[in-house]
Amino acid sequence: MSRPEAEECLLEDAAPSTAGDDERSHDFRYIRRMAREEARQVRRRVKRVLLFEQLNNFVLSSQAVPVAVGFVFGSCLKNNVDAFVSSFVAPSIAAIGSLQHLRDMHFTVNHSIFPVGVFVESMFETAITILALFYLIVVPMSMFTSLKYVPLRTCEECASWVKETAKRCPSCGQPTNFRPATAALRT
Repeated sequence: MSRPEAEECLLEDAAPSTAGDDERSHDFRYIRRMAREEARQVRRRVKRVLLFEQLNNFVLSSQAVPVAVGFVFGSCLKNNVDAFVSSFVAPSIAAIGSLQHLRDMHFTVNHSIFPVGVFVESMFETAITILALFYLIVVPMSMFTSLKYVPLRTCEECASWVKETAKRCPSCGQPTNFRPATAALRT
């Protein structure tokens, strides 16, 4: 029994002090009960309309949180790479063309200025960001995950999946006679 229902039962069991108060207390209890029921219906409708359960399942069971963390991390890394490019790479390239900064590089056609340097600097920032992400994130993570996972094979007795390095099947307890895939490639 929920708390509001328990309170309602207690209110109904309470005896009124006088006969005249009986009608008023009964009306009050009825109005209160109807208000509670209306509030329950409103809560149900709000949950249904706002899809709270689906939102909860999405946030907790999907990859929403790791993706959000990845976006924040990627944004921070991009800011660092952009700062590196604008501090070191762009001035080095600009020095070759005797410019103060790469963004100053431009050409003019019929009094229209085309700021080519902005595009070139953006291309360098993108290229260096991709290289940094690949060599600083993807390569180390793929090396780490390759150490973590072991190939699986099926048990000959019960047909359940067993790690290739296991000596016995965890389901049926039978010894496994797997040759590791790396050893199979060598022979």
